[in-house]
Amino acid sequence: MHIVYKNSLSCYCSDMFLAMAVKRRAAGKPSPGSIPRPLQSLIRHEYNLCLMLELFDERLRRFEAALNDKSSDFGAYPEAMAFLDAIYLISRVLFDSAAGVVRHMYKCNDQCELPKSFNDMLKKSARGELPDNLNLVFAGCDTWFPGFQDRRDDIVHNYETYFIGFDKDPEGKRISVQFSPRNNTHAIPNEDVRAYVGVVMAGYQRFVDALLDHWDTTFRRWYGIVACTNPRHSSVLEGRSGNILWWAYRYGGYRHDSLVVEP
Repeated sequence: MHIVYKNSLSCYCSDMFLAMAVKRRAAGKPSPGSIPRPLQSLIRHEYNLCLMLELFDERLRRFEAALNDKSSDFGAYPEAMAFLDAIYLISRVLFDSAAGVVRHMYKCNDQCELPKSFNDMLKKSARGELPDNLNLVFAGCDTWFPGFQDRRDDIVHNYETYFIGFDKDPEGKRISVQFSPRNNTHAIPNEDVRAYVGVVMAGYQRFVDALLDHWDTTFRRWYGIVACTNPRHSSVLEGRSGNILWWAYRYGGYRHDSLVVEP
């Protein structure tokens, strides 16, 4: 898999910190310190989530092959369930890391104290309490994040187990679905598990798109530099590193003019 894209939050921030360092050296000032911890966390958990998506898909395909009498690898089923849990947990860490990057930038530049968690930032956005038009950046997240958080919280706090089952789509093709044996659950019955994960990845990427477009203007105000869409550096993602975007594109219906995907 080969993906070329301009809207990577970690790459955008890394490019901006590099530009700031060059500008400060040219002015005879010391370079900024180490990479902020929220950005370090973001980079690490982007990789972790990409790995979990790969392992989940690989184990699920192995179990699907066993059901089709093409193998006897039924041990792939509990492993797929484990990696699905990991996707919920690591995704939440990634989203909170993204919120942490936002918080860091506004604390350092506008002396504005924002929440640490993505959930709390989204709540403030819904009340119109975020600065610098950030409310508009978070506005689209209420279509996908609350439902995702409910499922993640069920796993962490309510001892939920999301099983993987099988159903048929409207065309009669077998699909893998997630379900819960409990009556009181946030999982939608017979929901395509790949499609749901794809929708969450697509929602996160649309948030990143909106944030970077917004920061093109904000960074000019803060630093006198801008990384607007045209000169914004493209990121080349090969194999595993492109899994978040691949799932957003393949299963979540995500599209963008600057996105190039070669399976």
